[in-house]
Amino acid sequence: MIAAALPTLRFRLPGDWWAIPLLDRDAAVASAARLIRLRVGPQDDRATLRARLHRDLVAAIDEAIAGNGQSMLIAVQIIETIPIPISITVYLPDVSMSPAIGSAPDRVLDILQQGLEGLDVPEIGDLGDLERVQLKSTSALRSARTRPIEVGSGDDRGTMDVLVVDYWIAVPGTKRVVLANFSTSYADVREQMIVFFDAIVRATYWEQPPTV
Repeated sequence: MIAAALPTLRFRLPGDWWAIPLLDRDAAVASAARLIRLRVGPQDDRATLRARLHRDLVAAIDEAIAGNGQSMLIAVQIIETIPIPISITVYLPDVSMSPAIGSAPDRVLDILQQGLEGLDVPEIGDLGDLERVQLKSTSALRSARTRPIEVGSGDDRGTMDVLVVDYWIAVPGTKRVVLANFSTSYADVREQMIVFFDAIVRATYWEQPPTV
């Protein structure tokens, strides 16, 4: 038996965003190179910056692909002249639910939450409080955490706090979930960013697979 194709989570995003599809690595890397050239420019004196950004973005692409990432969205400009560094990566986790639970979104998330609360993954650390977010046709389970990342090199090397907000969204009519991972360096305005991310998730919609 061939499993039915799942609907695709789509975003209605404010401003200008760059989409990087992750199902083809070569296409994803090429898209990343175009984005960096667009944002940094082609000048020779910026070659080192372009190389560093390309290395970091390709590493993020490879990590996402390894986790069954489906797509990546990077904010180019949300408010005119004000750069807001935000990325969204959508994953399709290989999470299997018991056939007995049914496909009601909140029931699916109840079972998922039980598993997440007992999860111990050193690379992730504390998931933080798990909270339910109601969407138009389904529900999501949200977790938020701040993690330090290394930035710069040599004498300029240091760390920067990054806010990571995960939304585990129940796919309507199924026992599956998709994971929308939001990341921003605006960790010092955590609550405002979570409100903004909630609004983005609530505006998402589902695109049904084509019928054969």
